[in-house]
Amino acid sequence: HQVTDQRRALRLFGSEVVVGRLTAANGRARLQLLNYGGREIEGLRVRPRGRHRSAKAYVAGAANMAVEDQLTAEDTTEFSLPRLITYAAIDLE
Repeated sequence: HQVTDQRRALRLFGSEVVVGRLTAANGRARLQLLNYGGREIEGLRVRPRGRHRSAKAYVAGAANMAVEDQLTAEDTTEFSLPRLITYAAIDLE
């Protein structure tokens, strides 16, 4: 209840079975996502805190994947990940 949207480092939309970890240093960030639901997820929307110019996704079990519909507003970046099988690492700059 005390953690508001403005204080969250990461928001995930489109799935209740994905957890994420966001780490950052020296102007770069890495987002790690884990799907523990057992089924492939399509169209996961991700909103990490911070203004990031680019995002490169590395999805286990799939070729390197480009993020879609990337938007940057105020102090957040938002994008969609087309597929998530089990694990993904997303590098943000």
